[in-house]
Amino acid sequence: MGFVCLLVGKSLFQNQLQITDALRGPDAEETKVSYRGESLKKLTFGYDSFLASLLWIRLLQEAKYTPIKSNSVSWEFSEVDAVTTLDPNFDPAYNFGSLYVSFFRRDKVGGQRILEKWVKHAPTFWKPHHMLGMHYFLELGDYTHAAPHIIRASQLPDAPPYIASLGVGLLGQAGASFFVLQSACELFEAATGREARIRLARRVRGLRWHLEKQSWENALMAFKKKQGGALPRSLADLTRFLKTEPARDISSVIPHLKQSEPLQILFSEKFQFALSKDRKTIEALNPAQAQEFENIGVYLQKESP
Repeated sequence: MGFVCLLVGKSLFQNQLQITDALRGPDAEETKVSYRGESLKKLTFGYDSFLASLLWIRLLQEAKYTPIKSNSVSWEFSEVDAVTTLDPNFDPAYNFGSLYVSFFRRDKVGGQRILEKWVKHAPTFWKPHHMLGMHYFLELGDYTHAAPHIIRASQLPDAPPYIASLGVGLLGQAGASFFVLQSACELFEAATGREARIRLARRVRGLRWHLEKQSWENALMAFKKKQGGALPRSLADLTRFLKTEPARDISSVIPHLKQSEPLQILFSEKFQFALSKDRKTIEALNPAQAQEFENIGVYLQKESP
């Protein structure tokens, strides 16, 4: 029976390649064709997970990095949908697939549908709710639907402490940047293409820069509030005021950092900031870094740089 399933899988892939060749013009971009998961289930003879693995491997090998045209659905979404229909317990397909579809292909609706499918399949698992809530917030700007999923995620077993402690407050600039940083790290770990890793490395660096700058800005606001509006003379005053460096050690909550040497290198980069001349705002000491990272933040319905 396993041999028969293998032959069916081989036949499907050969058929798909023939259709692809027929649709490809001399100067046109390659057009890929996907099979619906429900149709494939009728041909697997019970080996659903095996065929899901074959589709997943093909997706990882042939996925593109360029954004799709507006009002269209990505081929990658169709493949992830087929994989998760064949094997609903294949969590990496929901997790990595939704991030890939949203980040690289800019298929916001496809990413939403993948995560909604995951929530429906695993309603008591915190991560699908968390990711769907942040997708609503970051990609779709739908704050009404975002908050309930974030709150629900914080109430489920094994949810990370930072979700429970921040709750709805996570839906702010710092929380959004932190979530995108986590997602970028996961994509960086999984990506194999040189172009993809370069883009993701730049995003990780830019998000770290934004988070550290925002930490200093928050410290400045706290100082002025505590001191009745008085301004610090330097960042050293802020450091003494807070007893510790105001910038959070965000590396400690990125588990991948302990496993990946390239990420360790990215997180070892130092950023320097100072008070402005009027001591009312925080400025970057390195103008080149400021220019490079200023536009790298949270999407919030903006296209990727």
